[in-house]
Amino acid sequence: MGGDEIAVLLIDTSREGVLITAERIRSAVKKRGEEAQLPLDISIGVAFYPEHGVTIDGLISLADRSLYIAKQGGDKIHIGAEEYLLDDRSIKVVFQPVVDLRSGRSIGYEALTRDPQGKLTAPELFQRYQAIGQLNELKRLCFSSQLNEAQRLGLQGGRLFLNVDFHLLHQIELMQKPEGIDVILEISEMEALHSHHVESYLALAEKWRGQGFQLAIDDFGAGFVSFPFIAQLVPEYIKIDRSTLLQAVSSLKFRKFLKDLVFALQNYTTRGIVAEGIETEQELAVVREIEVDLGQGFLFGRPEPLMPA
Repeated sequence: MGGDEIAVLLIDTSREGVLITAERIRSAVKKRGEEAQLPLDISIGVAFYPEHGVTIDGLISLADRSLYIAKQGGDKIHIGAEEYLLDDRSIKVVFQPVVDLRSGRSIGYEALTRDPQGKLTAPELFQRYQAIGQLNELKRLCFSSQLNEAQRLGLQGGRLFLNVDFHLLHQIELMQKPEGIDVILEISEMEALHSHHVESYLALAEKWRGQGFQLAIDDFGAGFVSFPFIAQLVPEYIKIDRSTLLQAVSSLKFRKFLKDLVFALQNYTTRGIVAEGIETEQELAVVREIEVDLGQGFLFGRPEPLMPA
């Protein structure tokens, strides 16, 4: 289309298909840059027919406007002409208690993100920003907002669990852990299963550990189990997924297996194992039977805003 602009036409595709294609194009350009030892990258603006125009000129004009927005943002890809500005008003930070099951006292909180208008569920909120190519920017905002809110609330001496992924940790600037709070970075077990990234993941994890942060393997048991990664990482915490807990509730045989597994895992975590999604007294009894001492779930409190200490 010009000296430094290229037009790509896709037929009969979805927003997800567009984003996949856009990321492939960006990856290919950056790979060429790495080969030539040049910092190459591109921005991509997207227009859909007939949503954004019914003529060639109209679609090109809208795609050009979308490209401008993409250049200004951090995610490099944008769909449509509407600017979805992300700031502290775009999300609401809530906290769910993590409880010591022996004493019944809260030992910390998991920070979570919600729609401030209450119209979207958490998955829908993230899907909305993924559809317009701003998911990474949303994740960065969640991370900074959750840390800032915890400090504003004065959660001194407590533990703060934050959901992150390795892509996010690679994107954001390495920082020193805030004083007075144990910050635990939760990595989904599914991410740890990408074996071809294990060494780089472990190196990145140790960089954040060096800044005072702790690590947790989240959603343990939800899919394939990542024993090799856990053995090398030795996370401070392992969080057992609710789906695994429900299997233990319904099957005595699986419950015995999980108890033995928990006993073995104690040697590969330094601070403890947390059972997630506890909602009933029966589930709590099973968690105690398998000798897990930390838990969270609706039985102890729903995610909600906190008042300053």
